[in-house]
Amino acid sequence: MKKSQKLIIFILSAIIMLGLMYLGPAYYYAHNYSDQKCFLFGTYINGIYCTGLSVDEVLDLISKDYRPKDTVMTINDRSYIADMSVIGYETDYRTPLIQILNDQNPYLWFKQLGKEKKEQIIVPIVTVNEEGFDSFFDSLDLKEEKPSLNDVYIELTENGYELIDGKKPVLNVDKVKTYFLESIKAGEDIVIIDDSYYDRQEYSVAEKKLIDYYNELELHQRRLVTYVFGKESKRISKREWAELMNTGSDLITRINPDMIGSENISYTIDENKAIDFIDEFLDEYNTYNNRYFRGHNGALVHVTKGNYGNKLDIKREENWFKEFVNSGLDYATRTPVYIIEAKHREKNDFGDTFIEVSLDEQYMWYYVDGEIYVETPITSGSYAHGGTDPRVVYVYTKIPNKWLTGPTWHSFVKYWVAIQGAIGIHDASWRSVYGGDEYKYNGSHGCINTPAEAMKKIYDKVEIGTPVIVYSIEKNGVEEK
Repeated sequence: MKKSQKLIIFILSAIIMLGLMYLGPAYYYAHNYSDQKCFLFGTYINGIYCTGLSVDEVLDLISKDYRPKDTVMTINDRSYIADMSVIGYETDYRTPLIQILNDQNPYLWFKQLGKEKKEQIIVPIVTVNEEGFDSFFDSLDLKEEKPSLNDVYIELTENGYELIDGKKPVLNVDKVKTYFLESIKAGEDIVIIDDSYYDRQEYSVAEKKLIDYYNELELHQRRLVTYVFGKESKRISKREWAELMNTGSDLITRINPDMIGSENISYTIDENKAIDFIDEFLDEYNTYNNRYFRGHNGALVHVTKGNYGNKLDIKREENWFKEFVNSGLDYATRTPVYIIEAKHREKNDFGDTFIEVSLDEQYMWYYVDGEIYVETPITSGSYAHGGTDPRVVYVYTKIPNKWLTGPTWHSFVKYWVAIQGAIGIHDASWRSVYGGDEYKYNGSHGCINTPAEAMKKIYDKVEIGTPVIVYSIEKNGVEEK
């Protein structure tokens, strides 16, 4: 055989061999597993060696613990979290696996040869259970009431001046729901609901001016001023600021668009008005000779004599408040200046330990830590000696075995508890009857006569500084509406 023929035969044999070497693997990859396609040589997916495996075989091996991130929806300053485990979701790994398989060409298998290992990472396609999403979304209660009127005006309420906006934009809940669901399906972590999701009406020029006016008004009426009284605090409310800004003789309760520029509202507060306001505002904490007290039976009395209570330096407080009003500051915390201080700075400056004396009932209660320690009938000053004056005082001394001496008397007592000057609470061995009308014709010279047994218990327990309130509902009672 000629050399040329041998060469031709060699070339043809080589071609046939190469063809078989190419077609064999191609056929294997294209038709293996009863025509179920399998992945080419060198395929790694999510850490699994997939060469020669079908999609179903890879699905059996691949981890299914994927959890998509919860989606957060923000509307203005509110946030709502769509917990994927709550709304229900399903993961589809098959579709991305099929996509990888379809992108591989079994007839180009040789391109995989010599390649470095290159792993492919897939995440599943997430589908949401729409019934679960509906239940979750409805629980958010995003529906807003549409204004019943088309009017826009400012109204004085218990919360100060408020804008009543009959054209207020209303959230389109259906539009939000659709967008939220689509965002979750798309795997978005954050969903922001902007103005485009609100249904709105156009404002007139006058209405726009009214809204601008309200925004300025709101800056002034929301100023935060807090007074601190011991463990209590009291804040000037928006309603109180609103009333201070009224310059007319009557409160303006409604401002319409056509009133802008002509209403009697001023951001500059009249000093006299500021003084009157702060005096009244502090009054309930300024208790010295200004005592409101609710007795054991619930009756309210107002006692204006005595030497116990908190006395604020009202003039300094007036000056401070005027300075603040004119300062332009937005907030302040103020501890008032005191001229006289009681045991406590709170509204109840008695605390839970004090003595209550009802002149009308001729009865006394000694409270310790809020509980009645002693209760007893007493006999107070007789009508002939001018009676016993209602007053708020305190125990300033106590002395055993004391002689009480006056113009016409010299009497010995075992237990003397002084509450103001020569007035005290003490036993009276010369007296056998207490309570009732005894005080009217056979009373004391002004002291609180007390049975010896009760007086001993009081004397042994009472401390210097203990508040004492002596009142008469007939003289000091306050009518309540």
